[in-house]
Amino acid sequence: MKTLNLLIIVMIFISLSCTQKTVLSEKDKKAIETEIHDFMATVEAVANSSSPDKYFDCFLHTDELAFATQGQLLTNPTALHDTINKHLGMVEKQSIKTNSEKIYIINKEAVVLSAAKVTTITFKNGAQMIMPYAWTLLIVKRDGKWKIAHIHN
Repeated sequence: MKTLNLLIIVMIFISLSCTQKTVLSEKDKKAIETEIHDFMATVEAVANSSSPDKYFDCFLHTDELAFATQGQLLTNPTALHDTINKHLGMVEKQSIKTNSEKIYIINKEAVVLSAAKVTTITFKNGAQMIMPYAWTLLIVKRDGKWKIAHIHN
């Protein structure tokens, strides 16, 4: 009986130690934040350049994708690509300014970013619009590259 109790205690200890979360060092967190800032600078640069294909490449192209915007939920990469083409097809130029942001690092390959932004859009017909918005993104690292998996704005 004592052996069985000891075995149960050892098994519980092993299972608990295997399920503990990996704690990232401050150095690791700073490195990930820098990677995310670099990635988001790229996202904004391609959005500002009105290049639909380059912007689309910032997103996952798998069934894990979810894009919630303006009362719609896009989960199909092709539908997202079509939406990006329509939007950027009307845009002459845009500039995006981040007012505030919060980065929550889940692990070395997953981050949640929430941000408040203001975009100034100039359309091809000359009309201009200033649009404040906020969004939350789940950004994941796949094959060594950060990609947007989920977005809600």
